[in-house]
Amino acid sequence: MYKILTTFAAAALALAWGLNAWAAEPMPHGAAALVTQVYRDYAWQAIIEEPADAGADLFDQPPQVLGRYFDSHLVELIVRDHQCRERTHEVCRLDFAPLWDSQDPGAVGMKIRATSDPSKVSVDFAYPAQSTRVHIVYVLSQTPAGWRITDIQGHDWSLRKLLEAKLDP
Repeated sequence: MYKILTTFAAAALALAWGLNAWAAEPMPHGAAALVTQVYRDYAWQAIIEEPADAGADLFDQPPQVLGRYFDSHLVELIVRDHQCRERTHEVCRLDFAPLWDSQDPGAVGMKIRATSDPSKVSVDFAYPAQSTRVHIVYVLSQTPAGWRITDIQGHDWSLRKLLEAKLDP
């Protein structure tokens, strides 16, 4: 009986310590909370191989869903690019996944951090099979509905600039 009580007490202490450590982790807030939510909602792309239709890509979502994350101008640009792909059955302006700065989703060791500028959030990770480090900056603005993404910027690209560019005839 003593052994059972000791084991139970040790398990309860471990659980309490684990919950306390978890509670001590700072929860993202402000702009970083929105970027964290984007990855919580759409990181499935990086881990679910089958079924292939496990969910729609963020950039294939309807405007109402896009509006949860992006400002109205970026929503319009994303929808325009999606409509172009549907109409032409070809790549239009966007030919990669901005969340991953790649055509193939994947990340290890992801860190999402607020920066000294409250309107910018830094996302850093490595590609799973390589040592290549990725650094993405999310630019956000405060709207009546809360923080919304106004741009996503990689090493040599800006989502807003890519989507605003004219298509070659």
